[in-house]
Amino acid sequence: MLIIIALPKEIIIRDENGFKRSTVAGPYNVGDFVILKCEAIGGNPTPDLAWFFEDLNLEYEMATDILNKSVQSVIKFGPLNREHLNGRLTCQARNHLKAALVQAIVQIDMNFPPLSIRLLGAHQPLSAGRRYDLLCQSSGGRPPAVITWWQNNIRLEKTTETISSDGNQTTSTLSIIFEKSDSGKFLSCKAYNLAKPVMPLEDGWILDIQYIPEVQIRLGTSLKQNTIREGADVYFDCVINAHPFVYRVDWRHNGYVLPTNISQGVIISNHSLVLQGVNKASGGNFSCIGYNTEGEGQSPVFNLDILYAPICLSNQLKVYGVAKHENVNVTCTVDANPPMVDFNWIFNNSIESIDVATNHISKTGLMSTVEYTPLTELDYGTLLCTAANSIGRQVSPCMFHIIPAGLDCHKIFVKPQSLIRVSCSHQL
Repeated sequence: MLIIIALPKEIIIRDENGFKRSTVAGPYNVGDFVILKCEAIGGNPTPDLAWFFEDLNLEYEMATDILNKSVQSVIKFGPLNREHLNGRLTCQARNHLKAALVQAIVQIDMNFPPLSIRLLGAHQPLSAGRRYDLLCQSSGGRPPAVITWWQNNIRLEKTTETISSDGNQTTSTLSIIFEKSDSGKFLSCKAYNLAKPVMPLEDGWILDIQYIPEVQIRLGTSLKQNTIREGADVYFDCVINAHPFVYRVDWRHNGYVLPTNISQGVIISNHSLVLQGVNKASGGNFSCIGYNTEGEGQSPVFNLDILYAPICLSNQLKVYGVAKHENVNVTCTVDANPPMVDFNWIFNNSIESIDVATNHISKTGLMSTVEYTPLTELDYGTLLCTAANSIGRQVSPCMFHIIPAGLDCHKIFVKPQSLIRVSCSHQL
């Protein structure tokens, strides 16, 4: 008996939706089942079908389509895990032991959620105002994971992504400048797979932002800035906002650092400065500086305005050589704050002291001039100029010596710690 063996004309593998699969089936997710149908068309005798995963024989269901002269076999393979990726599913058809095998093979394609995510770097404090490039890495995703950055559930932009050559690892870089107000917020990166809608993986930390001290200088609460008089005690507080906290505080007066080995009348204690018994020299610009590991912060200057009674200016003419019946203008200049002053002139000789008539006195600001004419020997002596303002009267008057004009008046008279300038008229 002659038996003619005819091999199947074609073997077709279709998925559960009826689409033909020639090389790849999927992609599937972890936990899915693979449902495939193998169809062998033609062949004599009718072929038998068999399914294999790699070398493992699989169970299947057979059916015959007499009209189309084909046999069909269906498998349900799974549930899938990561190890099934790229595994081969083979459908074989054989209609005689001496006939060749006819087969179709497809590989399993799969999508994986990422396995890990890590925000790189130690969770150390960061500096306000400095630009950082932070890295976040995720691995195990297929296709490669997408990484997003978040701060307190607000998405951050300005990121770039790179993918390793094997597609297993995604690295995202965030370029960002933090502000002081970001401290305490939660910074995180999230990794997810667009093809597999599951909860993303997340890693992050609470931000610790350090910054340069913010410094303000404040006058003591019991003091009013525009009413501080000489002799009063003045104190300042240096108010500092800093993280980390300051390790040193300096005080400056008119740009010069006040030494820590305090001079008399100046007390520095912690963040406070005390000036005892202030005078004119105590006034000027004060500031404080706080230092921490981020740098130094200086307060705006505080101008300390000291109110004081008039004082005599030393650099003015003190001795006038004048002939009898000659007029001389003697000028008295003082310094005072506030600068609204009244002047009083007194003439003093060895016998008496008398007030100078006001009709001989003129005044311009902090300067007063008296017109004086010696008539007799008793008119030679000392003119005393005293000024007063709202703070008080001048303690030590300005003294001007009226002497007879002559050769000796050309000398320069020197007293302790003072130089007396002499003005002479003609000789007697």
